[in-house]
Amino acid sequence: MPLVSVIMPYYKKINFVKSAINSVLNQSFQNFELILIYDDTNLSDLEIIKKEFKNNNKLKIIKNSENFGAGILWSSVIFAGSIAMVKFFYHEEQNKTLQSLLVMPVPSELILFSKSIVFFLFLSISEIVIFLISSVLFNLNIFSLKLIIGSVVFNVGYSVVGSFFGVISSKSSSKEILLTMLLIPIITPILMFIIATTNDVIRSELNSNFQLWLGVGISFDIIFLTLMSYLFGKILEE
Repeated sequence: MPLVSVIMPYYKKINFVKSAINSVLNQSFQNFELILIYDDTNLSDLEIIKKEFKNNNKLKIIKNSENFGAGILWSSVIFAGSIAMVKFFYHEEQNKTLQSLLVMPVPSELILFSKSIVFFLFLSISEIVIFLISSVLFNLNIFSLKLIIGSVVFNVGYSVVGSFFGVISSKSSSKEILLTMLLIPIITPILMFIIATTNDVIRSELNSNFQLWLGVGISFDIIFLTLMSYLFGKILEE
């Protein structure tokens, strides 16, 4: 019978982790190992867990050198956003929606903004769900003003850039790969900004570089909003 590995992430939940570990260890099925991913910089909780379960060889503890919750959180957001963009532009291409919009007497910038607003709303709804899950797993304060401001700045940049490259890649047979290849390198600055901001919120750090990172995020949005608006019209004219 194959060995079953049960993976349990841990962050600042010492009051619940003992019962959670015991609930796994006390199963009738015994051909398993429990891997606890310790994602907290506070070592006192780690010592408590080790002392409590020192005689149980089924429990293995892996300690991360730093908290990776923010990276996982925003990777989920980007993954969900990329899938939505591919599906949206695929159906738009199938139904010739863009061609219909082009014959209407509206500026090309308005077409880009309308698509961006749709994706902004989709990202915001997705983040609410992901934030609620993260509040349990990573002790994330979902009402943090830093997190709310950072999310808005990130969503604006991601939505505009994603809408632009979504239109470009929609006619390609490898649209999923092409969109990812174009999108991820471009949004790296705001991705670094929102991960750094989220890490500050998770760690409850007061003295951080939030204002510096916020400047990076806002600058990114202004530059690419202007650039994408200009290039979008040029591309549609060709």
